[in-house]
Amino acid sequence: MKEILVKYKIGFIAFFTILILLTALTAYRYLKSMEAADSAAKEKLVSIPEPEIADASWNIPEIQEKKKEVHWLERTLTLAKSDSINLGINLADSIVQVQLKGTVLFQARIQQQSPQHFFDNLNYGTYLDFTKIARITTEYSTIPKRPLKKIQAPKNEEEAAKIKHDSIPDPLLVWKFELDNRIEVVITGIGLDKDSLVDLRYKEDLLKYNIEKIKQKWVTENYMPTLYIWLNDKDAKAIYRAIPEKGKVAFRN
Repeated sequence: MKEILVKYKIGFIAFFTILILLTALTAYRYLKSMEAADSAAKEKLVSIPEPEIADASWNIPEIQEKKKEVHWLERTLTLAKSDSINLGINLADSIVQVQLKGTVLFQARIQQQSPQHFFDNLNYGTYLDFTKIARITTEYSTIPKRPLKKIQAPKNEEEAAKIKHDSIPDPLLVWKFELDNRIEVVITGIGLDKDSLVDLRYKEDLLKYNIEKIKQKWVTENYMPTLYIWLNDKDAKAIYRAIPEKGKVAFRN
């Protein structure tokens, strides 16, 4: 045993050194993230009127639920004045919907959400700020918004029969967008496995997204909460293509 320890001494030292460094860096990143979140919360509170923050009736569950419902309806009516299609994210009912002039055109059931409780414990003032109508500022997707297909008309029936259709399917949708109220949303499409069963791999997806964030920026300087939503892939693509660029979004939880 002693000979093995001596033989691999350098390897053991290197391993534990790397482990300690990674632990220290992870702890440092966590502390900086918490500082950024605290700073963002304080900055947000400065812009909210004190009467709204101190609204005591908000702490009564029945009244809070009614206020949320009224607030959602008010936002829907406000969006109804616009001619643009907009996005409604109703976490209370686990629904993402496409709306136009107050009419729901399409709804999709949320299959998975992370975090499970997104901004549940807010005072009335911060809830109003969170659920105000927001506009998409930047977005990224794995599929084009408006797919273009180049089609050449066949000259005769024989030529038409020879046309081969592209059998390569679209990739699953990953749609990431940031809003002007400093919230990020990531909508991921869920496909089917080889047995035609729902293939939900949200833990793998979350790990991948978190690794991507760490690669982009090791230390979080500006806090931006992220809501992850998983939808049926066909529904997700239909919603993504329906919402215009720089579209508007309303929340309810």
